[in-house]
Amino acid sequence: MEHRKAVTILSRRGGGTRLRALAVACALFLGLARAAAMGAAPMGAAAIGGAGVLAPPDISARAAVIIDAATGTVLYAKNPDLPVPPASLTKLVTLHVVYDEISAGRLSKDELVEIDPRDCSPAIPYGSSLMYLQPGMHVSVLDLMRGAAVVSGNDAAFALARRVSGSGEAFAAKMNEAMRELGFPGLRFIEPSGLSELNVVTAREFAAFCRRYIELHPESLEELHALKYIEFPRAEHATATYVPKGRIIQYNRNNLVRDYEGCDGLKTGYIIEAGYNLAATAVRNGTRFLLVTLGGSGEGAPRGGAAQRSADGAALLDWAFNSFETRSVDLGPLPAPRAWFGTERYAKLVPAEALAVTLPHALVPGLKARVVAPKDLDAPLSKGQKVGEVVYLSGERVLRRVDLVAAQDIPKGNIFVIVKDAIARFFTQLFGLAAA
Repeated sequence: MEHRKAVTILSRRGGGTRLRALAVACALFLGLARAAAMGAAPMGAAAIGGAGVLAPPDISARAAVIIDAATGTVLYAKNPDLPVPPASLTKLVTLHVVYDEISAGRLSKDELVEIDPRDCSPAIPYGSSLMYLQPGMHVSVLDLMRGAAVVSGNDAAFALARRVSGSGEAFAAKMNEAMRELGFPGLRFIEPSGLSELNVVTAREFAAFCRRYIELHPESLEELHALKYIEFPRAEHATATYVPKGRIIQYNRNNLVRDYEGCDGLKTGYIIEAGYNLAATAVRNGTRFLLVTLGGSGEGAPRGGAAQRSADGAALLDWAFNSFETRSVDLGPLPAPRAWFGTERYAKLVPAEALAVTLPHALVPGLKARVVAPKDLDAPLSKGQKVGEVVYLSGERVLRRVDLVAAQDIPKGNIFVIVKDAIARFFTQLFGLAAA
């Protein structure tokens, strides 16, 4: 069955004195973004090309999404809400839980884990990806994380799960709880490796999870996913019945890490029930994109499905880099409105999201930003409460709005503060004085 393709791009609004071609690009850009946000029907590649953005490539995957890492904007989508078993992409969620355990102090990267026979071949199904753990080995948590991330070791995932929760089933419950806490209830798992076809994700939600994963664990790219290979097992992993012979190198299963400029993660996956899956990210000149492709087919691929998966990922990343870039604008110091009647004199404002925008190359020359915030406000004020916004524009067209929120709670002051501020504000308004 052939699946239709939905292509989505950023938002625009308004008019201006831009050239007609730029105005057309802006209008189409807005329409595509609104369609993406509403889950609207796909738009044709011809319309995209007419907007000055290159037509996206045809890919074998049944579902795919590309987002920009700075803002999470969906730039491209094909069947983004189609449920598909994630296969070994599951291990990214496993690693997220492990990182959380480390952050909570319940686990250390240096801790040596004794490997249980139940987590080794032949207990693991035939044909599984392995880092080749042996019963009785003592392996550091970091080595197990690298085994799961780089060579997709199902044995590594099971060993980590057993250490954290005692069993794969108990660990899967922790995975599902973590996804609910992050706001991704559609990502559901029954085991930590990805072997089961009963694990389920969608491209849209998993791409959003990958963005959050990188935000929460930025060190994961350098210490896990960007590694081109691992050396395992090493001499210190010898047991009474197993001694490693020579230097054993295992290469990253994500070929893009080795072959694609700027790619520093994340993960591949394959099971028969799903097909070939990929989560990848690459950064160039300060612009980072994240993509997820699910359900890729090896049919008609000269070198097989794994090669086609990498080719599709590279083609989609090329399309994104050739079409868009992430930019910021120097805003100077953010305003600090006078907080009348409060325990603090001024309200410190912080952005609720990244102060950046991803936009087509054609719109970059006209990019500007406007800060909208009151000069004063009344306490009480709650931390996270919206106070103003930063508006990104190209010409007069709105590209993105980022909320400015209160950085801390500001309760009402005591009676003396209230009376003093009431008098001060009266004269300020009467004579037009600056708030002091």
